Amino acid sequence: PSFLVLTRSAFAARKPTYDRPNWFGVGLAFSTSAALWVLLFKQHNEDTMEYERRQKEEQHKCTGCS
Repeated sequence: PSFLVLTRSAFAARKPTYDRPNWFGVGLAFSTSAALWVLLFKQHNEDTMEYERRQKEEQHKCTGCS
């Protein structure tokens, strides 16, 4: 059939060039990874502070406060 001649693959198969790395892709990957680690540490610190606040609140149970 003639319609098979006009179709193209969505993926182009070409040899990777190792002498010229894709610096935009490398930078995007590292910056995304760094941003996720920063968010992870920030969330961990917030969770730790909330845990410590609740621990102090639980230890301080007097009838005159509330």
